[in-house]
Amino acid sequence: MFNDVYFSREGGVAETEYVFLRHNQLPQRWQHCQQFVIAETGFGSGLNFITTVHHWLDTQQNDSQLFYISIEKYPLSKPDLQQALSAWPQFAEYCDELLRYYPAAIPGFHRISLFNHRVNLLLLLGDVETMLQQLHAKVDAWYLDGFAPAKNPDMWTDRVFAEMARLSKSDATFSSFTAAGHVRRGLVAQGFKVAKAKGFANKREMIHGHMQQQTQSQSRSPWYDISAASFIAKRAAVIGGGIAGMATAQSLAKRGWQVDVLERNADIASEGSGNPAGVLLPRISIDNSAEGEFYATAYQLAVNELTSIKRQDAGFDWYPSGVVQLAISERIMHQIEQGTFDQNFVQTLNAEQVSNMCGIKLEHAGLYYPQAGWLKPDQLCKILASQSADQIHVRCNITVKHLDYVARQWRAYDAKQNVLGDYNCVVLANAAAAKQFNQTSWLPLKAVRGQISYIASNDRLKQIHCPICYEGYILPEMHQYHIVGATFKPDDTSVVIRSTEHRQNLDSLLQAIPEIADSIPEQNVISGRAALRATTEDRMPLVGPVADRQFFDHHYADLAKGRAAACYAEAKYLPGLYVNTGHGARGLTSSILSAELLAAQINNEPLPVSMRVLQALLPSRFLVRAYKKGHAIS
Repeated sequence: MFNDVYFSREGGVAETEYVFLRHNQLPQRWQHCQQFVIAETGFGSGLNFITTVHHWLDTQQNDSQLFYISIEKYPLSKPDLQQALSAWPQFAEYCDELLRYYPAAIPGFHRISLFNHRVNLLLLLGDVETMLQQLHAKVDAWYLDGFAPAKNPDMWTDRVFAEMARLSKSDATFSSFTAAGHVRRGLVAQGFKVAKAKGFANKREMIHGHMQQQTQSQSRSPWYDISAASFIAKRAAVIGGGIAGMATAQSLAKRGWQVDVLERNADIASEGSGNPAGVLLPRISIDNSAEGEFYATAYQLAVNELTSIKRQDAGFDWYPSGVVQLAISERIMHQIEQGTFDQNFVQTLNAEQVSNMCGIKLEHAGLYYPQAGWLKPDQLCKILASQSADQIHVRCNITVKHLDYVARQWRAYDAKQNVLGDYNCVVLANAAAAKQFNQTSWLPLKAVRGQISYIASNDRLKQIHCPICYEGYILPEMHQYHIVGATFKPDDTSVVIRSTEHRQNLDSLLQAIPEIADSIPEQNVISGRAALRATTEDRMPLVGPVADRQFFDHHYADLAKGRAAACYAEAKYLPGLYVNTGHGARGLTSSILSAELLAAQINNEPLPVSMRVLQALLPSRFLVRAYKKGHAIS
């Protein structure tokens, strides 16, 4: 790409160990650390990562975590990466693990958890300056390993060095193979002390150093700032036992938290997550939106997590058959006409190709997601609970009616004011019911009714071998029936099965697939299920800390006046109170990333999403938007 090499012919591993590990004083500096954060400019062949992982796993305890952040604008394809890594057969175990979960080349953030969560790779695909600006992390050590400054000057700018300073811990170190003068001067100007050392092999010099005088950076949007969390113990309550709640409980448990899941029903996954099967697919966008970035990132993470679960538990009903989305809506047709996609992520198919893919004649072109599939949500919830059974305690038939913050803990009460427990952290993952508490009554959540129908299978329908999505969806045959869904009824909180909605589901199906019209009489409907899901007006979930409403009203009510960001205080949130809800019909896709994002905030880890996605998920976004428009908020 830049007429330069990815690694030294004199010995790539030795160069990595000399330039980056030795001159960042690794592994000595990470001894006895529970967390250590490395950031790298230029993932390339992944050699620096693989070499570092080797030393981390060889020297660290099982309960410590490495966070390795790497930026790459031109990622290698999986076959090319596999070929490059094959040069080091001694690292085959590490390479295989990386390749198993290596993402499609979708711009943005990609979180990959490896080696039983001991290593967390955050791969940022995009321009280095843009990615650093979007990163929320505190870095212990920097690997400055882009192509040579003369060949790739965009990776070695003053703006890049300024972002490095913003993201560095007070004792952060760096090293680089280059000793270019403008690189040294740029780092010094941002508060780094720079020293020269002998370069590797035939290279004359290299540089290394540490943060000497950290500069104070001004927040671009203080109303969205998130300060470091602090807890006196790791005891949490998650209210709600659906996908969002169980994913949150599991994400906290694997970080050492004891978690009570408080579920109002007799069992977990009894409401929106209780459908017998559901489809996992992304919601793509061609307009470079935060929404599109979030769902692409969430989808990739969900596929990896489900694949990992399936490897550990062969009885898990995850069917990565691929999913077809028919081009019936104008949105999908426009995406087919205008979009350019990584073929591992999504492919555009004509009607004949779609028909061959699905196993049944179809009249529409469509999008095909090769990694997508379908699963049983209730089974997933139970597996997530069982994976950390010593730390996740499910308490059913428990309805939390009231929350009080007393002595740095949240106290939960039932309807009779009986104390249910004291917790350092509480996460509300109970769909639209999350707004029932005084602290969260302002959350803009709406309950939406959805009904699915079970239709008897037959020889023609059994030919369908992957989920087909249109304005609704149909799943492949399961136990002699197919699931067809789903209706969408805002502000309707009944869960009674209705024949009229069965008819709507069938009408939508037959309009999309007229080929099967004569094989599905109305009496083919066996049964169905209705449930409520929580939605928001902008179709993004609510994920993050709960705003201190009094503070927000006092400090940000005049945002409409357009004053400079420097005039405003950093945002304040209710300590230890979070939400993970509002996932609508995309909860299977969005819940796992949302849970990881919350757990990362709670544990002061690098965030697995960009700043713009974070701001698009924060519950307080609706307050900020109202302030900026000069609107009153109830």
